Amino acid sequence: MPNRPPSNHEPGDVVGDPSRMQALADCQILDTEPEAAFDGIVKLAAAVCAAPVALLVFVDHERQWFKAETGLGVREAPLDASAHRHALLEADLLMIDDTRNDPRISANPLLRLAGRSLRSYAGALLKSGPYPLGMLCVLDERPRALGAGPLEALALMRDQVAHLLELRRSHLAQHRIVRALDEARNELQRQVHRDPLTGLLNRRALESRLQLALESMPAEAPCGAVLMLDLNEFKQVNDTYGHLCGDRVLKRVAELLREATRARDVIGRWGGDEFLLLLPSTDLQQALDVAERISYALARDFSVGHAGGRISASIGIVPMTGFQSVAGLVHTVDTAMYEAKRSGGGGPRIKLTVRPA
Repeated sequence: MPNRPPSNHEPGDVVGDPSRMQALADCQILDTEPEAAFDGIVKLAAAVCAAPVALLVFVDHERQWFKAETGLGVREAPLDASAHRHALLEADLLMIDDTRNDPRISANPLLRLAGRSLRSYAGALLKSGPYPLGMLCVLDERPRALGAGPLEALALMRDQVAHLLELRRSHLAQHRIVRALDEARNELQRQVHRDPLTGLLNRRALESRLQLALESMPAEAPCGAVLMLDLNEFKQVNDTYGHLCGDRVLKRVAELLREATRARDVIGRWGGDEFLLLLPSTDLQQALDVAERISYALARDFSVGHAGGRISASIGIVPMTGFQSVAGLVHTVDTAMYEAKRSGGGGPRIKLTVRPA
């Protein structure tokens, strides 16, 4: 929604009334592109009233802006700063035979735009609720009175503009509702498929991605690999430093996994302190390189608690070739990961299973 412009509002100043300005802002009409519906009404007004100039004017706090116009070729005019600047926003229908003789409009810059000297004015006030927004008006270079028929037609066309504005407001409101629903749906999808702690994909989303990867396995090598990672002695972290510290460890591991992998790689939290990585179009050596980068990052960039305790991981690696189901693939890489964990030792614990068990 456009911000309400500042206003030096004084008592009796219709133009600067904050409620009127808010009603105008709510229309979201100022400085919008031309629209055929409004252009058509202005052209019809000029034809019915036999006037060379017709305008759909919205009065801002310091200018008169034309949503539609014919006969002038400009889109706005300054707002007369005189005491009579609000006069055109007071009468429902206003007919001025000779503008030079009427103080309500004689000083209005509108009459001298584009080198024109406009001598007669007829306008129908456009409102939103009780608040005047502007007018649908016709002007001529010669003094003349508009007959009752054309003046009534001008009022009817003004009513059509009001209906269009209401439809426009309804459309904008519906658009905001649809956008809010889309955002809510996207957030729900994010919650359904994301681990709330780490922001990584959750197990449900990982299973879907693995299924898709198996179904779209490329015929040529490399077909890809899956890594399962489990943090060593993570229970001791929680027992020694508390679960808040454990949560920070999991978040930091997620960050390191992102840093150690490519944009196309899929990373997720499988559950607890287990993480799964899907590396598409990756050969075994590349998968081993990723595992070693992860192990190195944990050893180099990671400490736990105030005592500076370290964290390490056991990693199982399985190439995706030959698997018919996600369950079989996950079972195999999980087995490889636990074999790595049982191997012990102070260095990286990485187990590569070349063929499905």
